[in-house]
Amino acid sequence: MITFSRTATATLLVLGLLTGCSGPTVTQGNSVPVPPSGATPTASSTARSPVAPDGSEPTGSSVPTGAPPSRPAGIPKTPTDIVHTAGWTEGTITRGGTGPCYGMVTFDGVAYAMYSDTGIKLAKGDHIRARLAPAKLRIDCGEGIPVSVGAIQHFP
Repeated sequence: MITFSRTATATLLVLGLLTGCSGPTVTQGNSVPVPPSGATPTASSTARSPVAPDGSEPTGSSVPTGAPPSRPAGIPKTPTDIVHTAGWTEGTITRGGTGPCYGMVTFDGVAYAMYSDTGIKLAKGDHIRARLAPAKLRIDCGEGIPVSVGAIQHFP
């Protein structure tokens, strides 16, 4: 059985060790300002007072004043981003000519091997939008996903 004197001694020893590990106390008015993380103070930056961009001495806090920003009224009823027309694919011609086979790469990097029997003339580097459908004919038009072209729109 542990006696009272041993328990009291052990408690005082633990409290003494914990108190010894704590840092020195700082009295009011003797503290040193700590710069924000990532910033290292220099002798010139601590000696100067801040100056506003227009050259005047700043007054008050650096928090902007004025009306608070407005909040949205809710979820938009219509999409706010540009919605592309379904079935149309936009890209750049990589293999041109008068047909029937063409090559196109979309802006997302997807390559298409396009087939069209209309005989439209496309030059390499043309920016187009095409209505594509899965290829029904087994024609090898080169690298890319085999598709047939329904319609083409040129862009300048």
